[in-house]
Amino acid sequence: MVIKIIKYAGTNGAAFIVDFAVLLALDYYTDFSRVYTSFFCYLLGTCVSFVLAKNFVFGRGWLANKPFIEFLAYFLGGVIGAVITAVAFYLLAAIEVNNILIQKIIAGIFSFTTVFIYRNYLVFKDD
Repeated sequence: MVIKIIKYAGTNGAAFIVDFAVLLALDYYTDFSRVYTSFFCYLLGTCVSFVLAKNFVFGRGWLANKPFIEFLAYFLGGVIGAVITAVAFYLLAAIEVNNILIQKIIAGIFSFTTVFIYRNYLVFKDD
């Protein structure tokens, strides 16, 4: 299990780079709320994460023969993580923690843990 968590952290680290780079760009070049952009960027990172996790972390789970359903279930985990992230950004801003990196790291701790549990034990569970 420890190896799987390390691999998952590595693949999600790559997804985080994509997610955070787009988040920074949107924050710098637009006036969109960070709550909304953090939600969108998390979902973008979810797509990157899916490709990497399927190839390097998780084995064939019970949805392996239904790739579209498997992707939707994985993506639902991304929606869950995006909601957690957006709520964390909102709550942190409410207490005047406005540094985007600190917001992202704190949100990431909660979303990473929740989404890993969901994906490991529901999406990619063994038959």
